[in-house]
Amino acid sequence: MQIIFTKLSDEEHRVKAIRADTSFEESTLNSRSFLRHDFAHLAAELVLGLQNGYWGSVAKGSDLSGKSMKGEGIVTAEAIAVRVQGLMREEAGSDQYEKLLTTAKPDLINSQRVSKIYEKARQIQGHWRATPYAETMLIEWAE
Repeated sequence: MQIIFTKLSDEEHRVKAIRADTSFEESTLNSRSFLRHDFAHLAAELVLGLQNGYWGSVAKGSDLSGKSMKGEGIVTAEAIAVRVQGLMREEAGSDQYEKLLTTAKPDLINSQRVSKIYEKARQIQGHWRATPYAETMLIEWAE
């Protein structure tokens, strides 16, 4: 699946998810409310390989609103993403990621994975900051 974020303004962005079968979901969203949270899901789910989290569910046909998503994968993804979102907002260092994330799901998250989530979150945010207005940022989601 391709996930395409378009920077419309400081207040709004568009996200479009194009699935392997060419079906797609698209929505224009308030960046303050949704962007960092979407990025947090991406960083955590990409690193942890969560195929039943938010983005994996979208890849399988769920809509971007997330209303139809259920199950342990969503619960796990949300528990991690909400923590990563807060860490991203605070521009926390890797040591703060370590403290918060290893307690979230100790059976799934270890120091090596925390380090990768931290780097992936920084990479996504940096890519977005470098994206000019009216331009896109493409993320490939491996299914």
